[in-house]
Amino acid sequence: MAKVRRLLSDCSETFNANFDAEIVRVLGLVDIRAYGHIIDSFYLFEDTELAKDHIRVNPMGRDFGLAYLKFYGVMNACYLQQQAAIVCSESLKLEIDLSPLHSARVVQFRNDFAAHSPNRGRGAGLHSFILDKFGLVQGRVSGYSSNAPDGFVSRDAKLTDLVSEWDAALEPVLGVISCAVATRINGAGVHET
Repeated sequence: MAKVRRLLSDCSETFNANFDAEIVRVLGLVDIRAYGHIIDSFYLFEDTELAKDHIRVNPMGRDFGLAYLKFYGVMNACYLQQQAAIVCSESLKLEIDLSPLHSARVVQFRNDFAAHSPNRGRGAGLHSFILDKFGLVQGRVSGYSSNAPDGFVSRDAKLTDLVSEWDAALEPVLGVISCAVATRINGAGVHET
């Protein structure tokens, strides 16, 4: 990611006064706003890695409040990465299979336990999930819904396993995005300095 971001920076020096028109042309974008979405996504990929790296090397600890903050932070870091990958692939008009990003367990866990509302669904499908705070301080995402439309639903996984599975799904997509950007920029005669 950092290498591609540096390539994009090198474009600003090479294209100089004509940057907006040239970067749109070289990357095959609809307009300069799409470039903004892409560069912002690259910064987001780097920043959200910090949350994931923290979870990998730092135990959740006994402080329930801090454990919740770490949990919500890493769940939403993965969600933000998912959204950024979608934005990049759409802006670059790439045909990438994004289904692994949509079906990843971390997305399900995020939607069940860390989305905008404590409840899922609407109308007859409305249900809620209870997160086990004692499991959370041990690094587990564990909980249940006793009022799901299909009856009792239980979820349980190590948080670090969810993040590792997510990385395995995200890495090939990021590889395609990075390769597409680098190939298009290199094709315009710009190479990393």
